[in-house]
Amino acid sequence: PALYDYADPLADVIVNVVGAGEEFPWHFDTNDFSISILTSAPEAGGRFEYVPNLRTAQDENYDGVSAVLDGDRGRVVSLDLKPGDLQIFKGRFSMHRVTRVEGTVPRHVAIYSYARTPNMVGRVARTRQLYGKVLPVHLEAEEAARADGLLD
Repeated sequence: PALYDYADPLADVIVNVVGAGEEFPWHFDTNDFSISILTSAPEAGGRFEYVPNLRTAQDENYDGVSAVLDGDRGRVVSLDLKPGDLQIFKGRFSMHRVTRVEGTVPRHVAIYSYARTPNMVGRVARTRQLYGKVLPVHLEAEEAARADGLLD
């Protein structure tokens, strides 16, 4: 019924750049969904791959995730995006990645993130893993969640 900007100041709007020889590994997003626009396509590689609805809020589906990580491509969808392509993507429940980029042109994607609940930010451990730092807003959100009994 409502839609909110993802309140994480490190991840609400980002530009993802993947250069030659780099890739973005399989993962799930913290936000509920994102809108992304490919602004620069590599010469080769850099395909967006995802497994739709691999998990739910009630079931992490560890067996399904393990199968994909072990090479099962039965449910993998692979997209060769072109500059200007726009995606609305539910990455919280669909595992996804970007394959290795080849050539001298990097892959650039602008990503705008959204949430179904207000003031949603990434957890401290995940934010530190992705961005190498956390901000007071991350620490405060985790402390509040712990106080509400939502975290151990």
